[in-house]
Amino acid sequence: MSEYIEIGLRWIFGFQMLFWGLNGFFHWVPIPPSPKVIDDFVAACMQTRFILPTVKIIEIVFGAFLLFNFIVPVSLLVFAPIMFVVSGLHLFHNPKWAAVLIPLSLPYLVLLVVHSGSLLRLVH
Repeated sequence: MSEYIEIGLRWIFGFQMLFWGLNGFFHWVPIPPSPKVIDDFVAACMQTRFILPTVKIIEIVFGAFLLFNFIVPVSLLVFAPIMFVVSGLHLFHNPKWAAVLIPLSLPYLVLLVVHSGSLLRLVH
């Protein structure tokens, strides 16, 4: 049973990363309005013409890796800094933080716990 939960959470998180990564290039779904400080941060990342495209490519590639069950522990490690920034921005600057953090961070955190043994072997 726990194997199915891991697969479901991996697909949920991987699909979200793949979808929002592709949306960064194709703009299928408009990004919901955020507080000004978050919008300013995203605008600054877009103006560099490096940071946001790099993050979106990482989301696409490693989101697909999660969907195909390929190097899952490495993918989770690669997402750590992205999740840190997204979580921090919304936790500290978005009064409606739960709408972003629960569907995005919860599957990620559970996957970190499920794969903690593999992750510890990677860093030792």
